[in-house]
Amino acid sequence: MKIIGVYGFKKSGKTTVVTSIINALAKKGYSVSSAKSIHIDDFSLETEGTDTYKHYVAGAKRVGLSYPKGKAILYYDQDTNNFLDKFDSDYLILEGFREYQCPKILCAKSEEDLAKDIQDEVFCISGLISEKLKEYNGVPIIHYKEIDKIVKMIEEL
Repeated sequence: MKIIGVYGFKKSGKTTVVTSIINALAKKGYSVSSAKSIHIDDFSLETEGTDTYKHYVAGAKRVGLSYPKGKAILYYDQDTNNFLDKFDSDYLILEGFREYQCPKILCAKSEEDLAKDIQDEVFCISGLISEKLKEYNGVPIIHYKEIDKIVKMIEEL
C-alpha cells in the first residue's frame, strides 16, 4: 500500500486536493482509502450516554458501527502507525498527519505558508498557492484541476 500525505494550513485547499486525488485514483481502478487527522481538542465521535460510548468505557479497544448507509470501526488507544496499518488498499491518502513520515503534498495559500511548513518529504505543492506560482525551491506547484499530473507523480513514487 502506498501512503501519500496531504497537509497544510487551514483553508489552503487540502480537502479539494485529497478528494480530487481519491476520485482520480479510483477512476483508474485502484482501491483507495483515506484518513483525516482532526485537530479539535474536544472532538469526539463518542457522546456520553450512547451505547458505543458505554462499550468504549467498558474497555472495548474497537467498536464496530453498522448503520443504514454503511459500516465503520472505531479504534481506541492506537498509535498512528498501528492505526494506518489497519487500512488495506492500493493507496491510502492522508489529510493532515503532518508528522507522519511519507511522501507528501503541501497545500498552501501563500509563499509565507510555504516557507513555514515545507518538509523534506514534499514532492509536490498544490492548493490556493497554485493560482500564483508554478514552482517553489525546485518543488513543482500543480493546480488541483491538473490532478492527472499529481496522480502521475504519485504512481511513480
